[in-house]
Amino acid sequence: MTTIQRLGSLILFVCLTLPVFAEEGEHQREKFLAAAEHFEKLGMLFRQSAELASPAVVNIKVTQTRSGRTRRGDPTRIPDEGSGSGIIATIAQKRVILTNRHVIEEAEGKALQIQTHDRTILTPTKIATNEDFDIAIIEFAEELPQSARLGDSDQVRVGDLVLAIGNPYGLDRSVSMGIISAVGRRKVPGASGSVPRIGFFQTDAAVNPGSSGGMLLNMKGEVVGILTAIATLGGGNEGVAFAMPINAVVRIAEQLVQTGSVVKPFVGFGFETTIPLEERRKLDIDRLVGARIGSVSPGTPAEQAGLKVGDVVLMFGDTEVEDDLHVTHLVAQSAIGKSVALQINRNGATLTITVTPIAQLSR
Repeated sequence: MTTIQRLGSLILFVCLTLPVFAEEGEHQREKFLAAAEHFEKLGMLFRQSAELASPAVVNIKVTQTRSGRTRRGDPTRIPDEGSGSGIIATIAQKRVILTNRHVIEEAEGKALQIQTHDRTILTPTKIATNEDFDIAIIEFAEELPQSARLGDSDQVRVGDLVLAIGNPYGLDRSVSMGIISAVGRRKVPGASGSVPRIGFFQTDAAVNPGSSGGMLLNMKGEVVGILTAIATLGGGNEGVAFAMPINAVVRIAEQLVQTGSVVKPFVGFGFETTIPLEERRKLDIDRLVGARIGSVSPGTPAEQAGLKVGDVVLMFGDTEVEDDLHVTHLVAQSAIGKSVALQINRNGATLTITVTPIAQLSR
């Protein structure tokens, strides 16, 4: 049952008990009105958050033409249009539109139309994208309307109430409500190359195609995430949507604004996806933790530190490693040039090896 369904059931219960309250007298009626006032205040909070933030949401349309034929069989060009969302934000002291790369990744050679809340059509002057993190920024000659207020996504917790605002199926600035269902998701169905470098928020707020690049809001009207993907069997909302935490997005976007490219921490090892149970037992690993190194690239920090194929990484700094995706995420969040201690299992013996990530140009 979604958050909206739960609230609906509670409201229905209160409404159905109204006649009982009325029969029991004025005192019960006052209790009912007091309860209803709480719901009204909650609704006002939703309303104010949406009103505060929605003007910063833009509608992005990408139009191309493809080869086709008329009914008579003559060659023709058929328009093919895709849609998405974006957020006006101030990044590195510059007002830009922030969105997912996959929303505009095929915009080259096509018509890109961006419409603000007051139906102004903007013409991009610069587009910078990053494939690894699925982030794009768009700059304009025109002065953009108000920027969204960006919150602190590090403060988001499971159970927090959130609003999602985007343009599902091209429906401008649609608002839905839900909760944070999980944090730190790394394996995300339907997401682009940003997995597992960014740990996603999962939410049950209704998110549909066209919402990508839209905003996930806290109850103060602050953007805490960028809507990115949904898990679905039928193509629409099934209560499992994902958003990139805004703190991680801003770190990448700042580089795109300042230099047009992104550098990421690089260590130089690759991992096997699984460690069979029998092999875990031989290494005296009794839980489903750790990631086994499957490759070490020559001349990289990993080789220089003495890491070897077959080593199982158990700790990355102070964090226990869950699996191979977790290590990739931890490396991506580490500081370039700052040494980190890795606890490893090598043939059953526990060792500590220090590695220093270097900068690598991100795609």
